[in-house]
Amino acid sequence: MIALYCPDLPPTPGGVSDHTLALARALEAMGHPPAVFGRRGDAALFAPLPCRVGMRPGDVAGAARAYHVGTLVVQYVPFLFARRGVSPALVMGLRRMARQGLRLAVIVHEPYVPFTRLVWLLTGWPMRWQFAYLMRLATHVYTPVPRFAELARRFTRPEAHVRVAPVGATLPISRVPREEARRALGLDDTRVAIGVFSPAASGFAHDWVVAAVRRLDGRPEVVWVLFGFGSDRPPPGYPMGGNVIRLGHCDALTIGRVMRALDITVAPYVDGLTLRRTGAMLALAHGVPTVSSTGPLFDSQLAGIAACENSAEAFAARVERLVTSPSDRVAVARRSAGYDAVASGHVLARQLAADLT
Repeated sequence: MIALYCPDLPPTPGGVSDHTLALARALEAMGHPPAVFGRRGDAALFAPLPCRVGMRPGDVAGAARAYHVGTLVVQYVPFLFARRGVSPALVMGLRRMARQGLRLAVIVHEPYVPFTRLVWLLTGWPMRWQFAYLMRLATHVYTPVPRFAELARRFTRPEAHVRVAPVGATLPISRVPREEARRALGLDDTRVAIGVFSPAASGFAHDWVVAAVRRLDGRPEVVWVLFGFGSDRPPPGYPMGGNVIRLGHCDALTIGRVMRALDITVAPYVDGLTLRRTGAMLALAHGVPTVSSTGPLFDSQLAGIAACENSAEAFAARVERLVTSPSDRVAVARRSAGYDAVASGHVLARQLAADLT
């Protein structure tokens, strides 16, 4: 039996928290129902899957024995386990699991932080040691970022398997008809709705969005729709006035319905589009033409399903072309159909099932 371990489980906010639920449901649908272990969250949301909360790393080995778990899949972001990203409790807990014969697989969402802040100059090296130790214990490593896969291979044992695999959209795909979704937002056929989802997400390239806002200034057909995390307090330069719909924090059903209403989504990131960017993946899963960015972590395969530009100016120009050309929007929307084969969370679930069951 597989078990998933993530300190944060829904309804605790967070992309990895949501991903744990989505992955558990995907495995369940494939006939491989996992157990789920976490520290914070509501176990009832995983029913009928067995789920235990209130668990620290040192408790997991015992719970795994109780459920006859053979493989534990650890959701890894260092800050999930400690405020500063360094957790001796995690290291000791993983050592105990390995000594008891539990096979460890790790989904690496982020290995460690760059040395860009004073506090990270102090915690960065122990965070790297923690990551290396975890990699040495793992038999299987999955990550949505090719560069992170390269880092993992430096530390894993020769026989370990390291794979690039998607996180996918972590919120449900809405089935609300597009016309109904647009009516709910007051959008008629003359309007081109551009969505900005969760602008407070880490790594969001705000200056690229501002460049697009400036380029489209004065176009009466454009309506900006700001929704999700941080949309109630957008950065300077974001659109203001009567052509803006600002929804703030939304529940999952509302987010899906808004996605169904959009003509374009802008989702630029300073490090480039990768399979870990769940907001962009949700837009692609809904078939929305998505404009994003390249960058140091950019995954080139995503150029096949999204429009990815290498500068703020090119990004703004691409958004303008999509606004003025319905045929261009249709063409980019068709590319998003590749999401299911490349970026869906079901791709990861199938890989876990093949490797670990």
